[in-house]
Amino acid sequence: MQSNYLSRLIQAGQNIRGWRLSQESLQPELRSVIAGQPLLVKAWLLLYINVLYLTSGIVAGFFGANVFFNISIQADGWIELLWMIIVVIFWIITTIRRGIAQGLKSALISFFIALFLTALLANFHLLPIINTRISTVIDHSIQNLASTTFGMLFAIISLLTSSFAFALISTLSHKNKYLLRGWGIFVILFSATIVAVAAYDFHWLENKPEEDSFFIKSISISGGIALGFGVIIVSLIATNFNDKYRRHLDFLRDWAIAAASWGGTSFYNLDLSNIDFTSSQLANSDLRARKLYRTCFKGVTGLDRARLDNRYLDLTNSKVQKLLTNQDCENTNFSRINLQGAYLRDVDMRDFSLVETNLNGADLQGADLRRSILVRAQVTGVNFTDANLTGICIEDWSVNSQTCFAGVKCEYIYRKLDDKAEPIDQYPIGRNFEKGEFEALFQKVEEVVELVFKEGINWRALSFAFRKFQLDDDGLGLELKGVEQRGDLWVVKVTYKEGIPRQEVEQRVNLIYDDLKTLMAVKEQQINKLIGIVDNQAEALNKRPFGNSFFIVGSTITNLAGSGEINYDEAASKIRSFVANGSNLAQATTVAHSLLEQFQSQSVAISANQQAELIQQVILNEAQKDPFFKQFLIQQGQEIANLIPESAIATAIQQAYSQLRTATTESLPGGI
Repeated sequence: MQSNYLSRLIQAGQNIRGWRLSQESLQPELRSVIAGQPLLVKAWLLLYINVLYLTSGIVAGFFGANVFFNISIQADGWIELLWMIIVVIFWIITTIRRGIAQGLKSALISFFIALFLTALLANFHLLPIINTRISTVIDHSIQNLASTTFGMLFAIISLLTSSFAFALISTLSHKNKYLLRGWGIFVILFSATIVAVAAYDFHWLENKPEEDSFFIKSISISGGIALGFGVIIVSLIATNFNDKYRRHLDFLRDWAIAAASWGGTSFYNLDLSNIDFTSSQLANSDLRARKLYRTCFKGVTGLDRARLDNRYLDLTNSKVQKLLTNQDCENTNFSRINLQGAYLRDVDMRDFSLVETNLNGADLQGADLRRSILVRAQVTGVNFTDANLTGICIEDWSVNSQTCFAGVKCEYIYRKLDDKAEPIDQYPIGRNFEKGEFEALFQKVEEVVELVFKEGINWRALSFAFRKFQLDDDGLGLELKGVEQRGDLWVVKVTYKEGIPRQEVEQRVNLIYDDLKTLMAVKEQQINKLIGIVDNQAEALNKRPFGNSFFIVGSTITNLAGSGEINYDEAASKIRSFVANGSNLAQATTVAHSLLEQFQSQSVAISANQQAELIQQVILNEAQKDPFFKQFLIQQGQEIANLIPESAIATAIQQAYSQLRTATTESLPGGI
């Protein structure tokens, strides 16, 4: 075994077979290295495999010859030997198809059926008496138990040795496994034949001279050969590890991999984070590492024949291995699989099901995740840089400030999954995300708390609350991140400084918001009266244009003809209410109908164009005064305008949204 100390760096393509590496000897790049067992160790294992072949053939040949010899001469207990063959066949078939436990259950059931039938035959004196000192039924039952026990014991020895040998061959040599398996078949059949012949010729079967005949000899030898052939067939079926219905026999493969990695390159219990194994040969290595954070297995061969575990991620899963090495996988169902810290750069993961999948810390740079389902997926700390996320479903996924969405490509997303596992609730509606919009919405720069409001939002109270926090600067570092409506709930996303308990932030914001909402409700009439007095005193000085068709004096909007007027606060309140409930079409329609009727009855805006202009001016004016309301419009305005029927209000919201969006874009660095 190679010493842990390395005097020089491992070169690309270097042979490191048999090395036992330490944490200190690791280096970031181990590209194209050749790991595994030294040739001497492989030679000893091949010798051991041949011993297994011989053992299987010898046991099968002797046992088969013995059984068929006794049946052919109808020796005492020959009927029990027939029952034994039937029980063993049922046991083997059930074990292969349904597992060891079910196989034993089948063996017990068939054994008791054989006991019952034997007792029935003995009771009617249809079976010969073996021992006159005990009951015929008891005597045959004992014979039955002994025959079945020894039959299963010999079958286990022969089948396990041959199956383990075939599994070892598959693990040791992928290229020559069929040739070596063919050699194994020959050795088993040859040794079974030789032993069967020798057993008869040398009287190992306790055959008497009068029992020597060509017929009996042929039956005995044929029995040994037949059992050897049967052992081969069963072993080949049992070691077909690609059959997903025989996972209960994977322990054979695990044993073979453990044996085949003995003396091979060892990375046992090392931290292999960020190690690049690109195009390396890792068969027959011990890769039971304690950590595999973003370890690159791209182009690696032999990973399926390395000794692995699932301590860090589900590396023993064959489809996970294929995804890591081939950068794609035909099986797209990766739900509830642990892919923590997986290196998945540029991987094709289109239409993958990633429901409740652990992707925390994974590297998905440049990955194609179009139309993938990430419902309740854990993606904290994932690097999505330049990934394509168009059409993904993100219901209840978990992200944090370490999740990177820089440069992602995304035209739209789905926010829910229906009962038929189909994504619904597309966002945004009627358009695609603009460049950088997805990143702006979902990138969490700091710690984020979501404030949930069940009975709507008092926009002014919330706006005043955030102004108070900004003025007081109490150390929370609060900043409005966004607003989202989820069904009947309103969710306000707020960032805060790291190190501050989330519960403290929620309590402080809710307390100030509730206090201001209560104060505003109590003092609303007094405030309005005070504002009215001040506005009246400054009316002559404060008359100013309000769009092209209106002017405003104090808190009163009047059309240019002077034929109608409306209180600004009243109009603003109804318009804000409409915008806030835009996704609730029925409620929004009621508010809109009431507002337009008021415009008509007070003669302030008769035509649809005048109504649209007035509503637009009020929206823009409110957005200018209230940054919170402005941000909400930028995020939700297009969706609200698309939801409601074509009307003056829809036109006003669309135009206001476009104007605000343009102004926001132009204010960014470089005009982006």
